[in-house]
Amino acid sequence: MVEVPTVTQPPHAKVPERWALITGCSSGIGKALVGQLRGRGWGVVATARALSDLGALDSGPDLLCKALDVTDPRQIERLRMETEDFPITALVNNAGYGQVGPLELLTEDELRRQFETNVIGLHAMTRAFLPVLRRNAKRPGDARVVQVASMLGRLSIPLAGPYNASKHAVVALAETLRLEVGPEVRVILVEPGAFRTRFRDTLSKVWGDLPERVKGTRYERILEAHMTTREAQNQRWGGSAEACAARIAKAMDRRRPPRRLAVGKDAIWVRHLKALLPEALWEWLLKRTYGFR
Repeated sequence: MVEVPTVTQPPHAKVPERWALITGCSSGIGKALVGQLRGRGWGVVATARALSDLGALDSGPDLLCKALDVTDPRQIERLRMETEDFPITALVNNAGYGQVGPLELLTEDELRRQFETNVIGLHAMTRAFLPVLRRNAKRPGDARVVQVASMLGRLSIPLAGPYNASKHAVVALAETLRLEVGPEVRVILVEPGAFRTRFRDTLSKVWGDLPERVKGTRYERILEAHMTTREAQNQRWGGSAEACAARIAKAMDRRRPPRRLAVGKDAIWVRHLKALLPEALWEWLLKRTYGFR
């Protein structure tokens, strides 16, 4: 995949006339999208759970950094009130994480937390800011809602049940919103493939005592092998967050943006492969790939 250089805003830039609100900007696609949109003349309200995670972003009149936990309705409402004077015409729901582990050993609370962030938080942000987008749009179709799902919103893989389910829900919500919201707001569903991330570091923050739970079970060896190989595979085959962000920013700038944006070769060919293969063969390939044979 061709690497896309980071776009930086020129010095002494004027305050932009259009702004985008992005959730989950501490790293990855969200962080890269901040630079890409600023380079295209957007102002950006960048958010993350901890304000300190946004410290690496270049300051300027086209950037506002805010702390936001999308699972906290009070923080969402406070952010809405604090940004009332900003001409926000685009909302990018990017915040989320992936819970890894076999479904048999994952708790209801772990599944609930996955949905609270990836689905309920996304929906809460959409409801809160849709009136803002409509108010600030100068003409019908100027407003943008970008729902970042995953290629796992169209198919499922082992050891990612909660994440698979949450992204399937995001796909359904985005498609339904597009049918209901009317032509004044364009809804863009983004379906990225695998991208280079700090997989093990991120996972260790959310899986709690799962390593203890899998000990002595059929999943112990499978999970350890998965952890050992996943990081290497991401670094070798995964696309760059910058390239994905560039595709999203370009789509947001189009007068008629795409309804669905699949990013990454794997996001395209894996879906087609699943459609072509018999279900039994597809499942056999997944089981073999993830060590469930």
